[in-house]
Amino acid sequence: MPYKRNNLFNFIALILFVLISTIFSGCEDDPVEPQSEHYEAIGVYLSQSGIKVASILRGETIDTLFVAAGARTDGINVQFYDENEELIEPPTESGTSFAWEIENPTLVSVWQHEGEEGGFEFHLDGIQEGITSIELFIMHNDHPDFRSGEIPVKVSGN
Repeated sequence: MPYKRNNLFNFIALILFVLISTIFSGCEDDPVEPQSEHYEAIGVYLSQSGIKVASILRGETIDTLFVAAGARTDGINVQFYDENEELIEPPTESGTSFAWEIENPTLVSVWQHEGEEGGFEFHLDGIQEGITSIELFIMHNDHPDFRSGEIPVKVSGN
């Protein structure tokens, strides 16, 4: 009968593995708190002093961000489009932050005010002339809940 006991042990081990994997997988803020809805966005709207400088919707854009080499842009405010293509404010729930990835960081960088890192306002610093792209993210804890798609960035000469 050792064969049947071994099968029973394997079956119980498999059930425990699946149960433990289910409990510890997924995106949770805090396992003690109830699950909350994720912030849902389908695009990004970027503005300076209330004037649109670029937008990207469902990963597509015809816009380009501009900065001069050796210069810094004014603050760029970030808002998002919801599933109805209406503008909504950035998320405010705990564990969310703003992040970005620049295709060629030798051309341009992002600067944020001290103490406002991860906030939904940023500046572009032009490093040297050229064209690259930036992708914007809403981070939730350690992973992106939203990716904008690539927005072209042109750094012009002085």
